[in-house]
Amino acid sequence: MDFFTTLKESSQELKKLNNLLICAMLLALCVVFGIFGTVMIGPFLRITFSYLPLALGSMLFGPAAGSIIGAISDILNYIAAPQGPFFPGFTLNAIIMSLVFGFSFYKKRITLKRVIVTKLILMIVIDNLLTPLWLYMLYDKAFMALMAIRILKSIIQLPIDVAMIHFLLTRLPALISKSHKLRS
Repeated sequence: MDFFTTLKESSQELKKLNNLLICAMLLALCVVFGIFGTVMIGPFLRITFSYLPLALGSMLFGPAAGSIIGAISDILNYIAAPQGPFFPGFTLNAIIMSLVFGFSFYKKRITLKRVIVTKLILMIVIDNLLTPLWLYMLYDKAFMALMAIRILKSIIQLPIDVAMIHFLLTRLPALISKSHKLRS
């Protein structure tokens, strides 16, 4: 599937009421994880699991729907629990993350290799390049120092994130379909 076809199909997913309701629930989960599932380590480093509903929404409904969930969840997280000034670069991070998840997982077989490659791309681009750049622009702190800390965090967090994403994207859809069969 090419880039524009994938975006078009993904945007068509939002025309179904059932899909909109699921997107709204995933959005709510992103906000809950963003508020209660976030651990701050110092002023510039945090660990969060709000990417899990983004990955699931992007897999189920594609990059267009996922990026909408990502953008709105970032803004709602800021409104609900602001940590510093609002900066649109972090909203851009959420959109990029959702797009990468969507293009990697939407209508594709979820394999461990695909999850590892996707998470590596996101860690390099978002966690280790864009986020330190945004923090540098906001707080005028040493870019290389911010990047060094984030690289160490990424190395530690990579296997955890990969395991959680792989489990969620492979097991949850199977559990949902099994639940539907039991009710029928």
